[in-house]
Amino acid sequence: MNVLLLGFAVAVAAGLGIALLDVTIRRAEVGAALVFLSAIIQAVFIFAVPSVSVGGMRVGCTDVAAVIVLAAAAARCLRLRRFGRYQYWLLLLSVLLLVSLVLGMAQHGIQTSVSDSRQYLFFVGAALYMATFRPAADLYDRIGRIWLMAAVLMILLACARWMRVFAGVDLGVPAERYGVDTAVRVLDGPYAFFLAGPLLLTVPFWLRRGQQARWVPILGAVLLVVLIALDRRTVWLAVVIGISVLLLRGRRLGARSVALVVAASIVTVLTFAGDVQARDQVPAGAVTSTGSVTWRVEGWSDVIASWSASPVSWLIGTPFGGGFARTIDGSSTNAHPHNFYIETMIRAGLGGLIALLALTVGLLRRVWRIPVGATRLLEPGVLAPLLAMQLVWYITWVPGLEQGIVTGMAVAVALAGARRGAAGRLGPAGPSRSRPGGPAQPAARSAPPGARTTCRPPPAHPSRDADVAAPPPPTSSRMARGRPGPA
Repeated sequence: MNVLLLGFAVAVAAGLGIALLDVTIRRAEVGAALVFLSAIIQAVFIFAVPSVSVGGMRVGCTDVAAVIVLAAAAARCLRLRRFGRYQYWLLLLSVLLLVSLVLGMAQHGIQTSVSDSRQYLFFVGAALYMATFRPAADLYDRIGRIWLMAAVLMILLACARWMRVFAGVDLGVPAERYGVDTAVRVLDGPYAFFLAGPLLLTVPFWLRRGQQARWVPILGAVLLVVLIALDRRTVWLAVVIGISVLLLRGRRLGARSVALVVAASIVTVLTFAGDVQARDQVPAGAVTSTGSVTWRVEGWSDVIASWSASPVSWLIGTPFGGGFARTIDGSSTNAHPHNFYIETMIRAGLGGLIALLALTVGLLRRVWRIPVGATRLLEPGVLAPLLAMQLVWYITWVPGLEQGIVTGMAVAVALAGARRGAAGRLGPAGPSRSRPGGPAQPAARSAPPGARTTCRPPPAHPSRDADVAAPPPPTSSRMARGRPGPA
């Protein structure tokens, strides 16, 4: 009887998994919601994520979400006839990380190597997944709304932990294991940075009134207060840089807004410098000293020196599961180096580092000129500030689970032709205009799920599952006006 029940449960779980995978392949917002929800679950349970034991290996619910997104990304990549430049960079990074994972499984075991590679599974999987969807204004707006809803859940988590710390009210939420040097730091760095993205999405609505629902700026104000209270200086610095980029690329926002950002930048820099000086004066070995600039720089130097001793490491990196053993101030540690660039170079070699720089600096340069609007939450014009925040954040932290979505969106927009008016092709769908006195032109139909797409101008009604291949050819003025072009 027990065997029958177990078999039935496995069959139901497999059916649900296949159904979820099918929906994820067709609808990008479903995959994005899985990633955002995984970040919330990880922030709540930390190391005690609900899981099951399969063959002696612990498989958490967030691992299932990562596998589904990665499988959906692989399925969509197989449908592409051609790849663009940034998709090739993503594939190069994926292959190098896969080699490191396979070697790590052979040397250090499956559990250890897979656990060490979890953040890359989410980052690469989400980036590849989002990079295969054709940019669409409605789709990106839905993803932005889902991100804001997930941010509300993260705020509630922070409030529950603050109630436990300062009021003694235990709501059953596990306590934060990091940030023990400061009581208000109830969220680890990547989860605090999770809130920075939604905050940036609300900034254009602050500065251009009368064009949005009232709840957007209100939620933005709440996010700002929570981020300040969490006392994460690197998050503050990243937010200031993101807003500064937003204003530099939208000079029509006014001198008063620029002055406010300049003042906030000065205050942030002074606060950050004071915190750095205070941490550097703490005796070595204390909890607070492990967050100092001196501690991190010394750790980076030691781990790079150990890594560079082997020529093989320069080519393919060191396998996952090997740790990051180093000596800092006479004390041994095996923690992550707190630098995503260095960690990627160690795991994937110089090729992985170059690919990561192409997916950050290169993408930032590519999407820089897209104008910023204030009609939708997640517009292509906001991708440049989000990438600028990534550049800063990766210097001292690892990416959150959601950062792959930002990178994948930027890849999709870049492939659609960011410098040739891609933002104009992301407007709401509608029937095409006809020539005065002539017959109306029918709206283009989206390809059915599973069909391969060709390099044509974006359809009037963008399909939610349209694939992104190479950049489409420039659209002529006759086609832009809804007139048939030459054969």
